[in-house]
Amino acid sequence: MAEHQVRRWQAWHHHMALVMIATTFLAKERMAHRETAELLSCRDLVDIMRHRLPTKIVTDHDLAESIIDRHRRRRQAMESAYRKQTAMLAASDRVTI
Repeated sequence: MAEHQVRRWQAWHHHMALVMIATTFLAKERMAHRETAELLSCRDLVDIMRHRLPTKIVTDHDLAESIIDRHRRRRQAMESAYRKQTAMLAASDRVTI
């Protein structure tokens, strides 16, 4: 679980389900286009989707704001996890005393 940066099994299961769905999609697309694009790779499909799908990031400022927001949310998640760990340790100390 440490390699996937999740804190609970439920998050790991959600991540694995999304990975399987994405892999299935990529495999189906490669099979659907194997006659017209014989060398089509999963990387090619990812590049196509990045090009075709809409994005909120248009300018450098948008990119910076996106990264700052992601870091803020990551920091909040870490702090929340630390608070929960501290509360659990405090509770276990009270039980053993």
